[in-house]
Order: sequence, then C-alpha cells, then structure tokens
Amino acid sequence: MWPSVAVNAAPSIRSKATPNSATGAIVNAKSFAPEPTLTDVSILVDESGSLTEADVREEIKAATTIAFSGLNSRSRVSIYGFGSQNKTGQNAITAACPPLVLDSSVKADAIGACVRKLHHRDDSEGADTDHAAALAQAMSALSNGGPQGALKMIFLLTDGRLDVHASPIYGRIESDRNGEALKQVDTQLALARTNGTQVWPLGFGDQIDRAALDRFAAGGSQGGCDERSASKPRARVVHDSGDVLDSLTEAFAAAGCTGRSRGGETTLGAGETRELKINIPIIATDGTITVAKGDPRVRVDFLDPDGKTVPADGKIGDSEFERAGENATVEKLSIVNPKNGDWKVKLTAPDRLSKQLVSATAIWQGAVSSSLVVDPPSARVGQPLTVRLSLVTRRGAITDAKALSGLTFTVQAQGPSLGAANSIVVRDDGRAPDDRAGDGRYAGTFDAPPRPGDLTFTGVVSGYGVRAEKVPVTVAVTAEGLPVQGRVAFSSGAVVHPGGEVRGKVTMENKAAPARGRLVLEGSGRARATLAGATDLAIGSGTTTHPFTVRFPPDAGLGGTSLTVKVVDAADPSKTYAVNQLTVTVKNPPGWLQRHWHEIAGVLLLLLLVAFLAYLRRRARRARVDVRGLRASLRQDGEELTVLKAPGKWAPEFRFVVHDSSDGRDPGLDYPHPGDRPVRARRGAPGKVVVQIPDGPRYEIEIGTGGEPYEETGLMLAFTDVTRRRSVRPRRTGDRAGDRARTRADATSTDRPDDLGTSGGRPDDPGSGTGQAEPSTTSTSSTYNDPWL
Repeated sequence: MWPSVAVNAAPSIRSKATPNSATGAIVNAKSFAPEPTLTDVSILVDESGSLTEADVREEIKAATTIAFSGLNSRSRVSIYGFGSQNKTGQNAITAACPPLVLDSSVKADAIGACVRKLHHRDDSEGADTDHAAALAQAMSALSNGGPQGALKMIFLLTDGRLDVHASPIYGRIESDRNGEALKQVDTQLALARTNGTQVWPLGFGDQIDRAALDRFAAGGSQGGCDERSASKPRARVVHDSGDVLDSLTEAFAAAGCTGRSRGGETTLGAGETRELKINIPIIATDGTITVAKGDPRVRVDFLDPDGKTVPADGKIGDSEFERAGENATVEKLSIVNPKNGDWKVKLTAPDRLSKQLVSATAIWQGAVSSSLVVDPPSARVGQPLTVRLSLVTRRGAITDAKALSGLTFTVQAQGPSLGAANSIVVRDDGRAPDDRAGDGRYAGTFDAPPRPGDLTFTGVVSGYGVRAEKVPVTVAVTAEGLPVQGRVAFSSGAVVHPGGEVRGKVTMENKAAPARGRLVLEGSGRARATLAGATDLAIGSGTTTHPFTVRFPPDAGLGGTSLTVKVVDAADPSKTYAVNQLTVTVKNPPGWLQRHWHEIAGVLLLLLLVAFLAYLRRRARRARVDVRGLRASLRQDGEELTVLKAPGKWAPEFRFVVHDSSDGRDPGLDYPHPGDRPVRARRGAPGKVVVQIPDGPRYEIEIGTGGEPYEETGLMLAFTDVTRRRSVRPRRTGDRAGDRARTRADATSTDRPDDLGTSGGRPDDPGSGTGQAEPSTTSTSSTYNDPWL
C-alpha cells in the first residue's frame, strides 16, 4: 500500500504539539512526509508509415516504461498514438490510454493493456506525421482534471518531420498545408508555455528534423523541477529505435528531478534464467524498477540487496511494494522506502520462447525536506545570524556525507529591507559556524539588514535524483531586538547509541525583568528522543545558564536524525528566545570486537612480526647450510679428473661416493645408490666445507684450493662454489683473464654426460638428501656451528 499524502501541492509536513507526560515538555511531533515529484504526463507515440513494426514495439516499450515510472501515486499519465487524417473517417490520433491516475496496481495493469492499441499505420489509416494534432491532443488532456500543482510534461516520440501534405484539414492547397500545420504547432507551443507545460521531444531514425525538435523543446514551458540546467527541456536524437527506451528514461529522469539506474540488458531463450543487477542509492526514498521482458509469459522475481525475494504487494520492514504488469510485456515494482544497494531482477523463460532481449531500469528519487534553523530566531538590525540546514526524509535526517555529495546547498534570504533575494553560502566542513565536518548539517552566516522588517529564509537543495521541499523560516528584525535572547549549545559527537543521551546548555541574556521560559524539543521522529529533567526555565536578569539532556530510548530508531531544541516563552510558546539544531546518527553500540580492535590488531601485528623474524632466522639458517652451488672434484698430480655438482634442490648436505682404482674402475665421483656408504659434505665456516668420510675422519677443505688428500688413494678431494664465486668475488670490468678462466671451469664441469662427470649419475636420487627448493643464498656469517656436533 502507498502511504497517504496530502491532496495539494503544499509541502506535506504536518506538525502537532503534544505534551510529554514524563517531563511536561512540549514535543513537536513533526511528521516529515515529503512526496516525490507530482507529474501529469502525456506521451505521444509516432505511428506513421515510415516506421516498421519493430520500431512501434520499441516505442510501446518505452511509453509503458515511462507510464510505470511515476513515483508519486497521485501522478497522472495519458498515451496517444498519432499519424495523419488524410480522408474522411480517418483520425490523426489513436486514443490509446486516456488520462489515468496510477494509484493502484489495477490501474497500472490497465495501462499495460490499453497501450497495445498503438500500432504501425498503413495508408488506409492516415500514415503521415501530424505533430500539430498530436500536440493539440496532449494539451487537451493536460488541461482537464489533472492533479493540482503537478508538473506537466509532454514526451513526443517521432521518427520524422512534420508531413501533412495529404491532409485537407490544413487547407485546399497541398503545398501550403505543412506551413499551416507549423503555425498550429506554434500555437500549441505558446499555449504550453502559458500553461506551464514542458515539451520533451525524442527523434529517432534518419528523417528527423532536428531544428523542429529543438523548436518543440524551446517553445514549451522552461520552468523545471528545480533550477538546474539539466532539468530544462531539450531535444534528444538517437539513430535507432532500439535506443528509444534508454533515451526516453533519461529524459523522464531529468524532467522530474529523479535519478536513473540502468540494469543493462541480456538475451533470454526458452527455459533459460537470467539475472540483471540494478543499484538504488542510499538517498532514494521512492523507486520503481521496470523490466522490459518482451513476452508476458516471462516470470520476473525481484530480490532486495539482502537477497530476499520481495512480495508482489506487501512490506518487508519499512519498505512497501506494489507490482503491476505481470501479464504485459513490461512489468514494474514500485517501492516506498527501498533498501539501498544492488537489487537483482531474476527472469525465467517458459520452455517455448523465442529469443528475447530483456532489460531493466530503475527510476528513483530522494523526496526530502530541508530542515532549516535560524539563530537567533529574532534579531536586531545588523546582528549576525547563523543558519543551519539539513535534509530530512521519512526515515530521518541524511547524515551520510557520501549520499550528500554532488548536491548543492544554499539558503536564500528575502524581505522588504533586502530588495533582491540574497544567497547565503552554507558548508559542512567543520569551519565556523559549522560545528562538525561531514555530519550532514550545513551552516552559514548572514548579517541582518540595517532596517527593521521581517526576513524569510528558505533552504534550497538541488542535485541529481533529489526533490527537496522548501520550508521557509521567518525572522523578525527590530531596531533594538528582543530584550531576552539566548544560545543553545550541545556537547556531543556525531554518533549516539540507543539508550544514550546528549547534554546541552542554554545561555540566556535578559535585559528586562525576569521571565519564564520552557525548553521544547522538535523533530524527534523515529529516534523518539525526549528532554530529560525539568524543562521550565527561570530567566533572571543578566546572564543565566541552564543545563539540559536529550535522551534516546533503548529502542530508538537507527539512522540519522535532526532535532531542534528551542527556548520559548512559557506563557506564549509562539515567542522563541533561542534555538539550535542537533544532527546525529543513532547507531547500535560497537560489539566486543569493535571495542577492542586496536588491542587485537596490536597482538596480531606482534604475532606477525615474531613469525616474520622466525621465518627470516630459519631462512638464514637454511641459507647457511645450503649446499647448492658446490662442485666436488677429484684431482691427481694437479690434474682435475672429474667434477660432480651438488643437487639442484635445497639440501643441507652433499652426498657422493668416490671411486678409486682399487675397485677396478677409473677414479671418479658419483651420486650414491641404495646400499652405498657416501661421503657427506656440509658447509662449514665461511669458505670451507666439512667432509665426513665413511668410517673415517672428518676434516675441513677450503673452497677454491687444491684440496685435501682423500684417504691413501693418492687422490685430492677439492671443492669449488659457483654461488660463492658470484657473490664473494664480484665481476670487475677488465678482469678478462678471470672471466676466461671461469668460462673454462664451467665448461669442464658441464661438458660431461648427465652433467655429472660420470655416467649413470642421478641428480634426483632420493638418497641424495635433497629437500624443498629454495633460492640460492651464500652465508656471510662469521660464526659457524658444526652441524654434526
């Protein structure tokens, strides 16, 4: 169900003063119910013979989408097709959908049915293009019985230029008929300007008259939904009828100060399911999602940002839903108080369905009221005044800085003593007079004029997707000012928790006899805040102060709230001595994790640091013992007989077997095989290798030297280190001899079968003691712990 709204164009904000039984304070129970833009729309659809059947289907889709996109339940819409009247019995106008207020799903369904009367015309029906007749029909519909105060708009869809050469109603001479029709077009445009009716033309195809479209837009009323240039009528042109829907919804959004979110489009085949995603922002208070599904048999489900499938009619929380068009080619979901975020449109096709191009569009608006406070509420000539402005929706004040970005906030001051209206710049940047940056309350200053008289202040908020009702505030400026004035101050942050409170202080200046005042709280809304303690004030002569407390109940509604605290005369509440505005966000208190996240983050950081240091230590230890890069060689009489390189993976020890002439083979080195008792070599002190002979001694061999005797074989066991050579002895320019020597050494170590120096070597043999791969690293530590001790 739609909420009840006022039946006139005045701001739908009702106020009733009721006593607070607990404190005796007067709490103003303002019920903010600003409504979306109220519109009276007439859509004119070209049916001329130059269109194809597909073109007309695209126009019908666009017209239905616009008809469904009205956000105010009191808005009215009418749809007419047009061609020409070339013979007796023909009519230039197809009265598809007469003016209808879409305040129920039944009436919305009626639009989905009557729009089917639109069709492609042939010569027997009058297939030319009579813009004059179309405008006259729209003006007639908009001039009778529309909602009071509605914004009147004509949307003209046409694929060509005016052509009535075959219409005798425009005169006997065929060559003069188009000229006569143009005069009548100008007459209708003048009438539209007089009656406050905008004309939004949309041309498509290759035969359009752009100059004529511009003339339509400029000829009607130029009064938009706000003062932005984007809200003024202008012509749009697309080259393909497939783009009509997108361009027309863009024009509709601009005309009504609404926002538009595109859900994209996709193809849907028999038995298939598709999803479209569409965003509704936080500032939106009303929205309509329309789905052009092509075939009435396609099922549509709407899922809110929480993933819940919303009902066809009903409520979830404070969101209300109403659907229409289930049996039409365009279906809609109207939402009051929509959840902000990404909605999903789920489309399911029946088993027998030709390929359809489906799309989704959301039209939304933030229908808000500007809450304006002027301090002091009455002033003397020349006295500085502070104005504070915030936005209030049905749910409360908007305190989200991101939601307010892109909006323009100003306050206008008017009065006989000012002459022209004065614009006051207001800011929310934390600089005086603004108390706190980014809390949604804008503040500015204005000096009262040097002459007495009433001043009227009006908050003006404009921007994409926002319609702000203007609620004026009147301040009396006198020569001396009231003898009693004061200041209301608050001591609070931007956030208050349910069950919490905000403390404040009233400072009164009294130049006359003692007076009696009373504290009044206004605009508590969903927060249901109250004034705690005594609210009657004794205002003595001179300066007096009075503390007070604004208390929020444990079940206070969450979200932004804008409150006003006044000091009024106890005998005459219409006389206000002091006033100020409090804008806060009501949030649940943080949980245990949120309260201690600094400590938790510190502990986690410490643990990560300890783990990182342990990792570095382990890596350094592994690097110190890594045998990669070692080359073992056997030498005899100064000649190198064979070379064997360490395994290519990380390993703490290099294992190999030594063959000498005692076993009948040529001296050589090989990787161990099962059953072998290998020599075990590990890195020792820097530049040395520790070698353990099976059942023999352990000794050190200096890397890069001639080696040490291997038992009593007459052979020398030596080691080189490719990795160490690169890091310890960096390459120097000009060391050509060293380069050539290293090249020969490398060639010697690799120019052998399997790169081992012997046949049958197995670098990846499990017995080699290889481990997990790790980057080659050379130890530079000056200390060494024997790995076998």
